[in-house]
Amino acid sequence: TSRVFVGAVVKVMDLEENDEFEVTIVGTNESDSLSNKISNESPLGSALMNAEVGEIVTVSAPAGEFQYKVLGISRQ
Repeated sequence: TSRVFVGAVVKVMDLEENDEFEVTIVGTNESDSLSNKISNESPLGSALMNAEVGEIVTVSAPAGEFQYKVLGISRQ
């Protein structure tokens, strides 16, 4: 899969913390932070939508701006 879509499992790296993690992009009603399922309308989810592997996305949040690098995209 070449771009992030709803239903994708996305491996990302927090460039500030140098920390890798995976999230699943889901619809708003399915989001569950305990299961790393984030809404496509959340700050991180919306920034990741349509991103490609290797792309760096910027997330604007109340605490500031954060950058994440897309390391991988797969189907659930």
